[in-house]
Amino acid sequence: MAAPRHLVCPSSCPGGRFELLGGRVVVDSTGACLQHDDRVASFRCLLCGAVAFDLAAAEKLLRRQAPTEAEEELTCPSCGSVLLAPPGVDAAVEVQCPDCGAVFSPDEGRERLLGAHSRDEEEAGPDSA
Repeated sequence: MAAPRHLVCPSSCPGGRFELLGGRVVVDSTGACLQHDDRVASFRCLLCGAVAFDLAAAEKLLRRQAPTEAEEELTCPSCGSVLLAPPGVDAAVEVQCPDCGAVFSPDEGRERLLGAHSRDEEEAGPDSA
């Protein structure tokens, strides 16, 4: 069975009638359609001839390609507390540390700006030098 489609004409033609291009169609000796396979087919608008867009396929592709949102850790530049960034946080939005109350931008709390060695040195302690 073919996947559900939502075909639209790029020229916004009325009627929503499309011609199957490149799909396998099986007919009997009278030419009556017995079965068709449109999984690899394209469609074109019957009014203007433009190749139709399949919005259902486009949505499915976008969902498949969308990155999964991983939880990002931010480190408070004032006290060093590690906290989770709010999902979809914008660099322009400020974050407040729940421990010390310091307000900072997400960029200031990202480890790439603080340097990976900062946390390693804190964990090692002053005696390891």
